[in-house]
This record gives sequence, C-alpha cells and structure tokens, in this order.
Amino acid sequence: RHISLGKPRRTYMHVLITGSTRGIGRAIAEGVARRLSDGGMLFLGCRELTAGEALAEELRPMSRARMVPLRLDVTCASTLAAAVAFVERTSGRLDALINNAGILLERRGCRLADIVEPTLLVNFDGLVDITRAFLRIMGGPDSQIINLSSGAGLRAARALSAIDRAALDGASDVASLRSTLAKLCVRAAAHPHGAGETPIYALSKAGVNSYTRLLARRVRVRVNACSPGFCRTEIAGTAADYSTREPKTPALGATVAVRLLFGEIGGGAATGTFFKESSKPGTPVAEAQSSVEPWED
Repeated sequence: RHISLGKPRRTYMHVLITGSTRGIGRAIAEGVARRLSDGGMLFLGCRELTAGEALAEELRPMSRARMVPLRLDVTCASTLAAAVAFVERTSGRLDALINNAGILLERRGCRLADIVEPTLLVNFDGLVDITRAFLRIMGGPDSQIINLSSGAGLRAARALSAIDRAALDGASDVASLRSTLAKLCVRAAAHPHGAGETPIYALSKAGVNSYTRLLARRVRVRVNACSPGFCRTEIAGTAADYSTREPKTPALGATVAVRLLFGEIGGGAATGTFFKESSKPGTPVAEAQSSVEPWED
C-alpha cells in the first residue's frame, strides 16, 4: 500500500550515511544535504577520505548544513572507534544513522562458497558493528536508524522452509541470527545459480531485515529497513545486464530513505517496518512513491 505523508521532521539533524560516496549512498547524501538546514550536520562515511572530501565540496553549495567527511570502513574496528569518537567530539550526538554501505559479489562464473564470508562481513557484520557503536551517542526523541536493504532479502526469506524461516526471524540475539544466516548461505552456495541470480547477497539482506526487526524490539530509537529498488549503480559491476529490466536512477531510488529520514513516510513514528521505493523507472523524483512491504507473504 502507498504511504500517506506524515509530519515532517526537523531539518537540523546530525546524520551519518555509510558508503556515501557512490551509488545509492551518494544519491541519499545529495537528497539529505539539500534539505538539512542551519544547525544540521551531515557526516559522509567513506573508506577513502579523499573521496569524502571531494563529495563534501560538491554538496556544500547546495546545503545550509555542515558537510563533514568521515573515514569509516565498516570492516575495520579501528576506523569505527575513531569515527565514533570524532562524531561525539564534533557534534555531541547523532540523530540518524543511515546504514547504506554494502556489496554484491555475485558475478558470472564466481564460486559462491568463496563470497559467503566476504558478503556477510560487510552487509551484515559491518552494519551490526556500526549500529552498536553509534547507538551509544543516539537516543534523542527523533533518533532513528535506517538500514538499506533489498526486496531480494524479503523474497529470499519467504522462499525458506518454515523451520529455516522460524530460525531466522525467531533469533533471540545477534549471535544466533548470524549463525543461522551463515548456515543458510553455505547451503545456498552448494547449489548452482543462474545468470543474474544473487542468492548470497539476497540472504545477507534477509539477515539485515531480521536484525532490523530484532533491534526495533529492543531499543527506543526507531529502526526501519528500506529498499531503493532496482537501480543502475556500481554495485553490480561493469558487466551488469540491464537488457531485461529497466533500472531506476539512484536519485529516484534514494527518495525512500530521504523521505523516511525526514518523517514524510511512516508517519514519523514507524519502527520495525520495511519501506520500498515503488515508482516505475523514469518517474520524476518529485513524483516518487513509497510503500510499506509486509515482512510475511
């Protein structure tokens, strides 16, 4: 179902976007920068600081908020600790964390077993570690966490047996969720996959969805997942085939995260919910539509 607009949220938030210099992350950064006002601060999470600095220079003319490049590798504990300390020292708080950093390693001819752990290390472990670290300086009345996910994660979970689905959705803690997720990925890797299929990526996003629901039950901060839909970005590699399905622009896909951030969808109070950008490719950004997708079939 399509979502009605909610009450707009304040525009002087302090926001962190991981993986902000490319693809959907960059498009989200541009959308957020345009809407933040005086007193706002946008931390541009990036593995290479030079890329973050270049992006900050591009965004400053379009924003009244402060653009702050932030070196942050989601797989590196030392950069994570330094990033948390820097954000706390610079702004004293974090109002919103947008977990965008992610990878898709399925390529033609790849051996799936070889990409299970690298995929989970970034898409699941990195997201969990970032969230745990920054929760310490979050907790205000409007604080929220937005996890970039994928409809592929929903479909992967729905395709599981009842027993496997119960183990994934019923995990009582992150450790058991991670263990279940790894077993499912190893099992999926043992089966052949067709061209264009991304079973390990899809399961990693199923894990993100389950973690979103688990965390939403445990913290006072709002926690939601969202999907930009099928977009043309660097994540699929230079050999990506767009001949059978038209992709959206990153700017269109990013609108779901931007609108969720500013409280324009979900009524500004939703938690534990999955939102998707549901417009057709070619839709003007100003006419973008978002909708709630149920976790179950």
